Amino acid sequence: MHFSNDASPCRLTSCQKRANQWRRWSEDIIPAMIVPYLSYIQETVLLRHANMPAIHHRTDGECGTGCRTRNIKVACVFFDAFEEITIIACPCSPAPLQLLRRRLFPCVPLAPSLAVDLRLLEFVRLLFLRQSPNQAAWCDALETFLDGMKYKLRLCYELGWRHQRQ
Repeated sequence: MHFSNDASPCRLTSCQKRANQWRRWSEDIIPAMIVPYLSYIQETVLLRHANMPAIHHRTDGECGTGCRTRNIKVACVFFDAFEEITIIACPCSPAPLQLLRRRLFPCVPLAPSLAVDLRLLEFVRLLFLRQSPNQAAWCDALETFLDGMKYKLRLCYELGWRHQRQ
């Protein structure tokens, strides 16, 4: 930790940013997602019946307590589609929980710009158990697959570059 008399905010190093992100995932986001995730797994019988519509709660995007909300545009990757959605997140209804209710897992804990379908993640998990890991090849294959379906990531960064930075 750095202390100084300067009132201006210090810039965090990439190591500090990664440590903060790890802390958010491990202490805040993942514990809050466990019960909803296990409920989803049970409802879909281990993802076998995961074609059911995504669950949208009445409170998604609404805050009854008046806390500050934030519009977040999220690129969503499914097996058969690519979709951009906008969610309204606040401390009462954080983005990761809203995405999980929609069968999606966020790429980062606070303001995710990319989310992936849980069934696709399960496929990737099983694939990686059976092959040697190669993140660059996976990202390139996914971008090529989406390009073949005429989907383009209209985000600032390519998928591979984003994956390496996080």
